[in-house]
Order: sequence, then structure tokens, then C-alpha cells
Amino acid sequence: MTSRKRKTKVSDDDSDYADASPVQKKPRKTATHKKAGARAKGRKRGGIPDASAYVNEEDVELTEVANAIPHTMELHVLSSPESPRQALLKWYDGVHAVRGMPWRKPYQDSWTTEEKAQRAYEVWVSEIMLQQTQVATVIPYYNRWMERFPTIRDLAASDIDTVNGLWKGLGYYSRAARLLSGAQKAVKEYGGRLPDNAQDMESNIPGIGRYSAGAICSIAYNQCVPVLDGNVHRLLSRMLALHAPPKAKQTLDVLWAGASAFVKDAERPGDVNQALIELGSTVCKVRDPDCRSCPLQPWCVAYGRQRQRKRDKGKEDEKLRTGPCNQGAKVATSPAGHAIPDIEELCTLCEPLPEGSPVTAYPMKAEKKRAREELDVVNVIEWRKHAASEERWFLLVRRPEGGLLAGLHEFPTAPNVPESSSSPSTAHVELASSLLSALLVTPPSAQSTAAVTSRGQAARRSTSQSSAERPGSLRVAKVVPAGDVLHIFSHIRKTYRVQWVVLEGGTSETPPSLVPAPDFASFGAAMPKTSKGKKTSGKKRAAGPDEDDDTRGTSSSSATAPSSAPAAQWVRLEAVADANIGTGVMKVWRQVCALWAGGEDEDPSGSEDGVEQE
Repeated sequence: MTSRKRKTKVSDDDSDYADASPVQKKPRKTATHKKAGARAKGRKRGGIPDASAYVNEEDVELTEVANAIPHTMELHVLSSPESPRQALLKWYDGVHAVRGMPWRKPYQDSWTTEEKAQRAYEVWVSEIMLQQTQVATVIPYYNRWMERFPTIRDLAASDIDTVNGLWKGLGYYSRAARLLSGAQKAVKEYGGRLPDNAQDMESNIPGIGRYSAGAICSIAYNQCVPVLDGNVHRLLSRMLALHAPPKAKQTLDVLWAGASAFVKDAERPGDVNQALIELGSTVCKVRDPDCRSCPLQPWCVAYGRQRQRKRDKGKEDEKLRTGPCNQGAKVATSPAGHAIPDIEELCTLCEPLPEGSPVTAYPMKAEKKRAREELDVVNVIEWRKHAASEERWFLLVRRPEGGLLAGLHEFPTAPNVPESSSSPSTAHVELASSLLSALLVTPPSAQSTAAVTSRGQAARRSTSQSSAERPGSLRVAKVVPAGDVLHIFSHIRKTYRVQWVVLEGGTSETPPSLVPAPDFASFGAAMPKTSKGKKTSGKKRAAGPDEDDDTRGTSSSSATAPSSAPAAQWVRLEAVADANIGTGVMKVWRQVCALWAGGEDEDPSGSEDGVEQE
């Protein structure tokens, strides 16, 4: 639908701003605009039209540049949206095709019910992919997805392994699972179509919240429903000069009301919504907004305040240059020169902001919670018949269907391990032993595991110990530390402490047999938990723009059919990188490969520098 990298949480309630409902505001009682002077229409700067090119001269009204911090709530109400909406659409008509997004198609009144349903599916896929992901990254994934799953029925007939394989590298894998479960529910309960109204869509389809429902229904069904993602939140905060806690319900109520005013009774509500997001993404940016080319500049209170402050500063400088040294005492008025409103009418939402603050002071910055830190011990378990064997096999386990990285494969991992007071190497070897006991039908003997030294090499055994082991029995040949890998989730700072565990021997030419249903709970591996150690319920809740649903469980209503893939499997060396593994596991794999390239007996002390969000 749009071009942006939206900072939204990815959950059943798909927007950080979906928890509030719009409120009805009284119309403004006082005039808050004044006529703009004549301007040269269509001026260009570097080939880009300035704001006047999108505004009819007779409709131009400059927002009152009231620099005063005290103000009424009426300042935050978009009471006359017609003119800014026309200017916005005129701008959008000239830019909507610039970056060639394949999911952007103009709405056609002639579309049949089936064609509208197909458009809803296409917009839904693009919207889910665009969460926390840049447009340039999404385009090839979207094209491959639509080639593999051209209709919602094609997607519903697939399975989680196929879907995850197609999603691999895009991150936030729970999005793929929710697309699959949502498609299956649409086919089962709605005849292979998404619901044709925002309320039913939000209430009944997994992974679709207020934002996505508004986007899909306005674009595919031409319904006048609003959107509020991070880009629109920022744009409206500036346009309405709203400097309030960005996730507070009252703040969201004001912004949802503003977004609703933009699409109310609009002939092209889908284009209005796409234009707002496009404008926030490409013009009204977090840093360095291009205010001169913004079509909403004449109605932007934050821009008006900034410009007026520059004018006032120029007048003050002129007085200092030409006037007497003593200008006398100033009359106490608001910075705009107007009387301060009655206390009963004052806005109580906005936090104090220095006079003359720039546009980028809006919206108010959210206080970020410090990411919690966790340590996972990752065991890259290899089996080979003997040390010189050319066939090398690696053990992968499948994560549960719900929660963090649902359904993906990983190396056997003990999560959230406390720093041991004893020798870390000894403790980690014991963890590896517990994992092997849970995963293998016939695990190595306790003597074999205990004989591994802190440096990872097999220790010399006594004659009695050696004779106690049967010829050809499976043994732990070495446990080699491979260093730390840092992986950043949005609210978890995860350190993967990697060790390479080598098994040799066995009575067969094939890898050791695996337990069909291993008891992962025996060592706590791959169990989706919250910071308090409880499985999540998947209920909707408000979250910050940096939170993502990959760290939470999914509700039973959105669960996909269980995969037929085994809980654990041996994979050849050359096939590991192509398995359904997440970004963090791929980083672990590269770390072990680097260990081999540098000499397997080396003990790397540094950690991988690359940090990316899952």
C-alpha cells in the first residue's frame, strides 16, 4: 500500500495506536486561520514543487502561528479538512507511482465482489510485510509471495514450513504464521474472502487490528475508515501541534479523530490514507522534514510556530541594531501576543515545550524502556562417524507453534541461563549433556561427557574408563566454545553463548536416532515465555512502537494447523544455511563457520559485531 518503514508492534492488535477510539470534538468557536498573502504558484526547488503548487490560492489559509504554549484543545481539532485533503490528493497523484510498489492500484468502481476481495488479500499481504520493514526490502518478497500464493485459498492450503521458507530473511516470523492462520479462517468461515467491513475484519481475522482493517477496507472496499501508523501519528502531531505522551489514550484519541476527519465523506478514502502515510514517510520525516515541499504546510501549526519564531527573532535583532539600548518593560502576554485562554479551556494534554521549538520537536518523544538482557547457551551439535569422516550432520530442533520465532528451526538451546558461579565451561558442558539426553534415543555415556575438559578437547582417560566404553559407542569428542553472538530483539538484548559439540561413533553409519517427542521442558529449551517466565496469553494490549509480537505467544484462535515436520532432525552440513532458521540462528551458524576457518582449537574471545532486529 505505502512506502515506509513503520515502527509498529506486530501483534493481533497490529498498531501501537489501535487501542484508543476516536472521540467527538466540538467545532472550533474561534477563528484560527488567516488569509495567506499572494504567492508565486508552482515555484520549484531542485525540481520539487513547493507547497503552493498543491493548494488553490483562494482556499489557502495559514494556520494561526500562536507561539504561546497555553492553548485550548480546539488547536488539536481538524475542523475543516476539505482543503488540506484536496491539496494532499493533488500531491499524491503526482508521486504514488514513483517507487513502483506492485500492491498499489487505483480503486475501480466497476470491481466485482471477487475483485474487491482479491484486492483486500493483496493489500493485507503488503501491509503485514511492511510492518517494521522497508519498502525496498518488501517488494521482492511480495512478488515471490504472490507468485506462490496468488489467492487467499492458495495460502490457506499451504503449511507453516512452506510459509516460513518463503518468509525467510524478512524477520518477525510471527507475521507469516498469522497470515496463514488468517487465510485459513477466511476460507473456513467467510467463503474464501476477508470480511468486507473494518469491524468484522478487526474482530475476527488473526493479525488484523484497527490500523490494518482501516488500510484494507479503505483501499479495497473504498470505505471511509481511518489509519494511524507511526507516520500518520507523527504527521498529525505536527499538523495539530500536539506535544503529549505519544502512547497515552487521550493522545491517541485526538490523533484518531484527526485521521477520521481526513477520510470522512471522502470520495477516495483509500488514496487519502495512502497519501497520509506516504507523506509521513517521505516528506514529514523523523529528521530533516522537507517542509517546503509539504502540501499540508499551510495548515501545519508546528511549521507556523517555527516560522513565526524566526520572524520574531529577526524583529528583535533589528530592534537591537536600530533602537535604543533600553526598550522598556514588556507587557506580559502569550508569545503570540494574544490573551491567555481561560483556565477551563486550556489544553491539559500537552507537555511544556520551549517557545520556538522546531517541527521536529513533535511528536513528544516516548520514554523507551531499557531492554532486558538474557543469556542463551546454544549448542551446535555435530555428528560424524569418525574424525576423518567427510559426512557431517548437524542437529536442528523445531520451536513451538506459538511465541518467539514460532515454528522455526534452531540449534538446541538452553534459554535465559543465569551466569554460573562455577566454571562457565563446566556448566555449559553439563547443559549440553542434558540436551543430548533429552534428544537422543541412546545418548553418550556420562563418562564420555565428563571427560571433556574446559578447553573442549577430549581428556586422556584411564585404562579402566576406556575399557568401560563399548567399541563403537557414541561419545562426545569435544565441546569447543565458539564465542558470543549478540542479537537484538526490540525489547530483549539477547546474548547467544555458542559452543560446538562434536559427537563421534555409534553403531550405525547414519546419525544417532532421535526421540520422536523430546521433553524440551526438562531443560527449558524453546519454551515461549515472558520476562516473568509465564507463557503468554496472546490477548491484545497496548504496546510501544518498539515492541514486536515475536516475543509473545499467539492466541489459540490464531494458531495454525500443527506442522508435520519432526521436532528434531539431522541436517547435512551443506543444507544448514537453507533450513528454516531465523536471523539470529544464521548469525550463530556463521560464528561457528568462522571458528572452523580460524582453526577449531581457537577460543574466540570477541562477539559478532553485527546487530539487527528480529
